[in-house]
Amino acid sequence: MLTPLTHDDPHRLGAYRLIARLGSGGMGTVYLARSATGRTAALKTMHARIATDPAFRTRFRLEVDAARVIGPVHGARVFDADPLAETPWLATEYVLGPPLDDAVALAGPLPEPAVRALGTLLCAALAQLHASDVVHRDLKPSNIMITADGPKVIDFGIARAIGDDHLTRTGAAAGTPAFMSPEQATGQEHTSAGDVFAVAGVLAYAATGHGPFGTGQPADLLYRVRYADPDLNAVPPALFPVLNRCFAKNPADRPTTTELAAQLGQPDQPDQLSHGQGDFADRLPEPLLGEITRRAGGVWHARPHRLPAPPEHDVAEALLTTTPSAPTAPSAMSRRKLLTLGGSSVLGAAAVGAGAWAWLGRQDGTDGKAPAPDPTPPKSPKWDMFWQVQTSYDNALVLPEPLTLDGLVVVGEYGIQGLDPLTGDRKWSEPDVYFRRRTVAYGERIYTADYTLEESQPLGISTVNAADGKINDPFTEFKDLRAILYGTQLLCATGDAVYLAAGRGRHATTGFGKDQSWFLLGVDITSGEKLWEVPLPARPEKSERLHFLSARAVDDRLILVQQSADGKPRLVVRDAPTGEAVWDRPLDGDQPAFSRAHLAVDSRHVYPAAGELLALRLADGEVAWRYDEGPDGARYSPPAVKDGVVYAVEEGRGLLALDATSGSSRWAEKTRAVTADDLDTPPVVGVARVYAKAASGLVAADLRTGAGSRPVKASGERFFAHESARRLIALGDSYTAAYPLE
Repeated sequence: MLTPLTHDDPHRLGAYRLIARLGSGGMGTVYLARSATGRTAALKTMHARIATDPAFRTRFRLEVDAARVIGPVHGARVFDADPLAETPWLATEYVLGPPLDDAVALAGPLPEPAVRALGTLLCAALAQLHASDVVHRDLKPSNIMITADGPKVIDFGIARAIGDDHLTRTGAAAGTPAFMSPEQATGQEHTSAGDVFAVAGVLAYAATGHGPFGTGQPADLLYRVRYADPDLNAVPPALFPVLNRCFAKNPADRPTTTELAAQLGQPDQPDQLSHGQGDFADRLPEPLLGEITRRAGGVWHARPHRLPAPPEHDVAEALLTTTPSAPTAPSAMSRRKLLTLGGSSVLGAAAVGAGAWAWLGRQDGTDGKAPAPDPTPPKSPKWDMFWQVQTSYDNALVLPEPLTLDGLVVVGEYGIQGLDPLTGDRKWSEPDVYFRRRTVAYGERIYTADYTLEESQPLGISTVNAADGKINDPFTEFKDLRAILYGTQLLCATGDAVYLAAGRGRHATTGFGKDQSWFLLGVDITSGEKLWEVPLPARPEKSERLHFLSARAVDDRLILVQQSADGKPRLVVRDAPTGEAVWDRPLDGDQPAFSRAHLAVDSRHVYPAAGELLALRLADGEVAWRYDEGPDGARYSPPAVKDGVVYAVEEGRGLLALDATSGSSRWAEKTRAVTADDLDTPPVVGVARVYAKAASGLVAADLRTGAGSRPVKASGERFFAHESARRLIALGDSYTAAYPLE
C-alpha cells in the first residue's frame, strides 16, 4: 500500500510534508502526507507533463469542486487544495479502508446484506452529487473505499456538471469501459442515469467478484456495454430484478437513486442506513474488517523514506549488462491469508481504525475482542466499552474537550456530531460546522462562530439548537472582522459573555496572513455588543500556531494559555468584565506545549501543567503552595481539581490526591510503573473514583481513600467525565468511545 518516495518527489506541498507514495497513474501521483499539526492526508498531484495544459488544469479544479460537493460523509473530506500551483495538488482525508476491488480480492464476493447496504449508501452519495448537478462519470470498484462506517466515493477526475460537454469531445468515451453506461460508451451525454448504470455494475461486482460485462480489450467491453445483456447469473436471486432494471440501455428506463435505494432496503432494516451507526460494519465479512484495522495501524506508524537518486550510467551499456532476475518462487501463503493475519495482529491500531475491532467483537459475542491471527492465539483483552463511533479530529495531541450537556455529548472537529452519551446513537450531525475550535458550550447552550468560504463575510456568532444541531441565525455580527480567517477561535463562555480570538484583513491560503491583525474579544450574549477588544501579537505569514491553546472563565477571571509565535505557552489571566491583564507568567517545563495547555482551575487557584505540582493564586499569580513531598526531580501529569481536592499522576509512583487549599497529601497510590506517555494527560475525576492512563488502559482509585479497583480496559488519547450519564468519554483522532464512570 505504501511505497517509498522517489528522489525527485517534492518534499512539501503547501502545509504538507510528503511521507510515502500511495499510488501513481496517468494523471498524477497520490502521496501520504502530514501537516505540521500532525494531520494525516492523502495528497493528490498532477504530473508536470500535463500541468501546463489549461484543459487538464480546469479538470483538476473541477475535481476539487466535486470532492467538496460530496462532502466528508460520503467522500474524503477536502482539507486544502491549490489548483493554480506549479504542481497542482489536492489534500483530502486519508480514508481508513481498502478500495472495493481489494476488499473483494481479500474476502471474496460480499454477502447479500453487505451488497444491499453498500448500494443504499452509494445511492445516498450519488443523490448528494446529483442534487448539485454533478455526475461522477467514473464510478468503479477502485474508486469506492470501504470503511467500517460505510463506503466513501473518491476520484472525481472526470466528474463534471450535468450538461457541460466542454471537456469531452463529441463521440469520445471518457471513463472505465467495464463500468460505463451505453450512452457514455458512445461519447453522448452522461446524466445521473449513467451513474445509476455504473453503481449497478459496482454492486454486481461486489456480489459476484467480476464485472457485469466480463473482461477483455476496451473495444470488446464497449461493444458489450452497448449491445449485450449483463452477466448476472451469480447475483443473489432477490437482487437480480433490482440490478437488471438499472442496466436498461435506455437511460429513461432506469430507476433513480431514490428508487434504487428503496428497492435495496431490507425487510429487517426498513429505515435507510446512515454512516457512523455500525449497521454497515455489521454486514461486512470478518477478514475485511481485519484489513480495515490493519490499514488503520499502518498509516499512523509510517515514517518518511526516500529512495536515492539512481547512478548515472550510459543507457546502452546498462541495457547490455543487465541480466534477468531469477524467477521468484511462489509464496506458500495466499495474499488473502497474509492480509488476514496482518489485520489480526494490531490490536493497538484497532482503536485508531474507527472501532473496527469493536464491530468484530459484536459479530461473535466477544465484547470487542480483536480477531484471532491463528487457531490458538493469546486471549485479547475484554474491553469495558459501552459504544464507539467514528469521529473526525485534526490531531490526537490537541483533542479539544467534548461539549457535555445533559443527555448530549458533542464531539468532532471537522463535522460536529451530537451523540447520546448513554448509547452513542447520533442525535444529529451538522456538517456545516467544520471547525471545532469555533464551538463552545456553557450550561445547556452551544455557541458557534461559523466558518465560511466567502472572503467578505463578516464574523457572526450564533447559538446551536441542542435538540437537532441546527445553527440559528447569528445573534451578533461584526462587520470589521472576517469569518473566513484561519486563526478564529471561540475560546469559552459564561452565563453573560463569550470570549474569542478574531481578526481583520485578507484571507491567506495557508494559516495566518502578513496583513492580518488579531484581537481578543469579550461579547455580551444578551445584547450582542462587544464588551472589549485587546490586540494580539502578529503571526508570521503562513504560521499555523493558534493564539490560544485553552481557556477557562471563573467568576470575574478569564484564564488563558496563550501561545507565542515560536510555540512557547504562557499562562495569562485577565479581568473578564474589562479584558485588562491581571498577571501572566511562562509555562515552563519539558513536556510538549499541548500537555502544558491543560487548565485546572477553581475559585481560588489555577493549577498549571508545568512539570511540577503547584497552585497559583488567581488574584495575583503568586505561588499559594508547591508540592515537594515527592522525590527530587519527580515529574507530574497535568492536574485535575474537584471538590477541594487536586489529583495528579507522579512519575514512578502513580495517582495522588492533595488538599487544594494547602497542598498537603491526602493519599497516594502504591508504587506503579508510570511511563512518560502516562504524564501527558490529566486524571479524570468521576463520581466516586479517579482515573489515570496506564499500560493496561486506565487505573481507577477511590476518591476518598485511594484504594484501587479493577483496571478499566480502555483505549483513547484523552478521557473526559460525563457525570449525568455515568460515562467516561474517550477520544482518539478518528473515534469517540464510552466506558463506565463510577
